[in-house]
Amino acid sequence: MQPHLPLTAPWEQPLREDILALSDRAERLRRLLLVEDWNFHGQKDGSALHTLHPFPAKYPPQLPRTLIRYLTRPGEWVLDPMMGSGTTLLEARRLGRVALGSDIDPLALTLVAAKMQPPDVAGWRRAWPRILARAKEGLQHHSDRLRAALARRDEPTRAFLAYWFLPQTQLELQALVQAIEAEADLALRRLARIVFSSLIIAKSGSVAQARDLSHTRPHKVDKPYKSALEVFRQKARRVERLLQQVAPFPNTPWLLAAADAQRLPWPAARVALVVTSPPYAANAIDYMRAHKFTLVWWGFSIRDLGSLRGEYIGGESVRGRVLEPLPPAAFQPVARIAAVDPKKAQVLHRYFSEMRRTLAQIARVLRPGGLAVLVVGDSTMRGLSTRTPEALAALGEQVGLRHLATGTRALDRDRRMMPARRGGAMSAIEQRMHREYLVGFARPEV
Repeated sequence: MQPHLPLTAPWEQPLREDILALSDRAERLRRLLLVEDWNFHGQKDGSALHTLHPFPAKYPPQLPRTLIRYLTRPGEWVLDPMMGSGTTLLEARRLGRVALGSDIDPLALTLVAAKMQPPDVAGWRRAWPRILARAKEGLQHHSDRLRAALARRDEPTRAFLAYWFLPQTQLELQALVQAIEAEADLALRRLARIVFSSLIIAKSGSVAQARDLSHTRPHKVDKPYKSALEVFRQKARRVERLLQQVAPFPNTPWLLAAADAQRLPWPAARVALVVTSPPYAANAIDYMRAHKFTLVWWGFSIRDLGSLRGEYIGGESVRGRVLEPLPPAAFQPVARIAAVDPKKAQVLHRYFSEMRRTLAQIARVLRPGGLAVLVVGDSTMRGLSTRTPEALAALGEQVGLRHLATGTRALDRDRRMMPARRGGAMSAIEQRMHREYLVGFARPEV
């Protein structure tokens, strides 16, 4: 493998020559995990697209960027099977790798597609005033149609909208949705959907009667009316400035799939590197809790979203779930928790079973000698550690991967977007989530 040339962008860290000198990629990864500083506190992200929309528990772009630069060549396949906001994919594409990603979250799929194929500034500059004008026309001349569209929603969805959104806000958001969907260009339409979502899912300034939806824990608050159309105009102008900072991508392919990580659609033995961040055990960070505030406006019902939430890895129901036999490192925390709370232990058993199937899929798609890094956090159940890093290392070995090493990084809570504290006291989740672990694997050559 030829050494990479250092990149010239000011946010890039110089590559370590001692690691570049290692010809074996697995040994490179092992050394990186043990000696590299994975904190990246205070460093710039490098791409404005990473800031397009809030998303909980994102790792810093420097993390996948470092792994991709050291461990792959341009043109090789990089996969994130639980892509979330698409940080790995965006960095892979910026570095000229083939970027593959999958998720079952509809907001994630739309957000990543908008990042991977952003429209040019001129197109967006023409599109957003056009969308806004159509929405204003709908409000002025066709408000009866907007009310009728809202009335056609099923009762649980109507109740959700009535609880979280003022009547006038509902009309304005419905007008915006219809105006956006009338946009012919797919790239513009995707970006407008994400701008629309950012009116609702925001750390502050949401048009919903909710506080801090970006951290996935909605709290009802009574707020004064705020024009959704005016907020859309402000957000659209911000995105216009953001697009001016986006450099052209290298001409390499990318592909997204709406797929469960336990059943990946990608061909066997083709991927050079997997970098992904699985959900926390026991649904500690509930993505759907916030995302449904946008997705109901995209036509999903509350019942649909509840069913979809149950399919996320790490869900809380074990009914109808296949629980896999576990290696000792995964079985032992399940057994310890079962002595205190058998139901919680079953939830953890489900999580480890789903991660075993996910790791088996990763092993299938990796080429011989391919590498994988899972960025995971530990969790506690009834005050007992789930020992997630050790369990995943053992589960990977069980499905034929070779565990190379596990690195650690301290969480920068201001950048990782963990659930927010209320007042001066730290929340329970904040007290236990101080670090993450990078669990590294290789698929054996033979």
